[in-house]
Amino acid sequence: MSLSNRDIADIFGAIAASMEILGEDRFRIQAYRRASEAIADLPMPLADYRARAALEDIPGIGKTIAGKIGVLLDEGALPLYEKLREQVPSGVLDLLRVPDIGPRNARRLYAELGVASLADLSTVLDSGKLRGLKGFGAKSEQRIRTGLESLARRERRVVMPYALAAAETLIAGLRAARPDLVQLAYAGSLRRARPTIGDIDLLATAADTASVIAAFTALPSVARVVEAGESKATVILHNGLQADLLATPPEQWGSALLHFTGSQAHNIRFRELALERGLSFSEHGFRRADGELLACAAEADAYAMLDLPWIPPELREGRSEFEAARAEKLPRLLELADMRADLHMHSVWSDGRASIAEMAEAARARGLSHIAITDHSAYLGVTGGVDAARLREQAAEIAMLNADYAARGLDFRVLCGVEVDITPDGVLALPDDALADLDIVVASLHVSLRQPREQITARLLRAIANPHVDIIAHPTGRILERREGADLDMEAIFAAAREHGVCLEINSGPDRLDLDASLARRALELGVTLVVDSDAHRPDELDWLRYGVLTARRAWASADQVANAWPLERLLEHTRRT
Repeated sequence: MSLSNRDIADIFGAIAASMEILGEDRFRIQAYRRASEAIADLPMPLADYRARAALEDIPGIGKTIAGKIGVLLDEGALPLYEKLREQVPSGVLDLLRVPDIGPRNARRLYAELGVASLADLSTVLDSGKLRGLKGFGAKSEQRIRTGLESLARRERRVVMPYALAAAETLIAGLRAARPDLVQLAYAGSLRRARPTIGDIDLLATAADTASVIAAFTALPSVARVVEAGESKATVILHNGLQADLLATPPEQWGSALLHFTGSQAHNIRFRELALERGLSFSEHGFRRADGELLACAAEADAYAMLDLPWIPPELREGRSEFEAARAEKLPRLLELADMRADLHMHSVWSDGRASIAEMAEAARARGLSHIAITDHSAYLGVTGGVDAARLREQAAEIAMLNADYAARGLDFRVLCGVEVDITPDGVLALPDDALADLDIVVASLHVSLRQPREQITARLLRAIANPHVDIIAHPTGRILERREGADLDMEAIFAAAREHGVCLEINSGPDRLDLDASLARRALELGVTLVVDSDAHRPDELDWLRYGVLTARRAWASADQVANAWPLERLLEHTRRT
């Protein structure tokens, strides 16, 4: 069987990880890692790119990597990969999946204790041998044990933004193949915008369901067909995701979409309400006791059968949405069109990849009316960063840009800001007099995220109490599927944010989405104002704002509760609070 994009991405990822464990040249490691990341997200098979002589057009793919892709496509194996597997068994690579085990520690565990798998690691922990290894004590042992337990709880899932891109590629391809399709949508946890997704569920309506299934299984992004019938198919995509398509009659579209969107808890409650009326409910519609089927062509029709308004998919988690619907208290949820600003982004002044003017023009093109440039403070050396002097220089550049917009009669404003680090002792990495002149101050935890709960909470509370801080970015510091958030007393954080008028961020980065929806909803319940920001480092990443908006919708947020959906005057009035 030929290798899929995911297979080849995994091989390059394993090469990068193996080289890292062996301590090889970091530039080679980065080349293979970039290639792995680029290939994993491609919508078309690599063989198609090669056929068009376009492999080197893929960002992150150079001549050397393109040659190795060719070998893998032709031979199904790569000598470099096989050689590295002999030096670093696959089980050793699995150790890197455990939080707090980096390449150096993985190498030492393998070389000095013979740890060649996660099972070996568990055995070493239980035997107490880890403490005998220089540099490993009781604290590191507990961190690794906790990380191993966390890993065991996680399924193989993909973050929502990447699943969303894959689903939309499938939908575009199927619409191109079958332009006669009227109804086609993704369902399941993706439609509910959960932060991670197991697989993709698609629904379509057609009179001839078999032809829709045939078109679906023939899409270029499909690597392998698992099964295909008259009305349903399961495939594996080149990016490794599973996708299921169900073709249903048009008159059953609404009931099928509701049923397959879920959640399980929402569907159980929906069926209970139907039973109270002497009806049963399934993906086919409602059925009376005498067997008569009442099909629903639209979701709103299904809810109306129970005297309920349509409930937005993001709210369908069995968490009081039915009570709110019955009381006519469903919120008017935030929409992407409501967003007027993005208050957290970076430029070439720190680790961004575009100028301030380029970021501003990208924001204007997306319909925003104001942005804040918030480059990193100089505390983290890896980001370059800005100190007080450079902030003054940057402010002069921003003033010239704003003057140009005003001269051209354009209603757009760039705000001066910074993303300032919260140091391990809770002090901000820039002095107050440097922050006082800024329009927006974003404070962030980037280091020492594993401090004890009391210590790291006190650290964040100290930053919130600083009169110059306007926003706490990605408050828990989590990285989806890779790093759990800091152990914070979130109730104390929410209370302080409310008291000091500090906004808490839903960071739209695909692997962050932090605050998560449940924490964001609790913050709103306690009167905290949110912001939804992209944290963009280049112009196209401004599109990430969409993912944060979806997360805010899951938190039941309205536009009035999100500061960057406000007019500029209201925002500035809020940040100038006393």
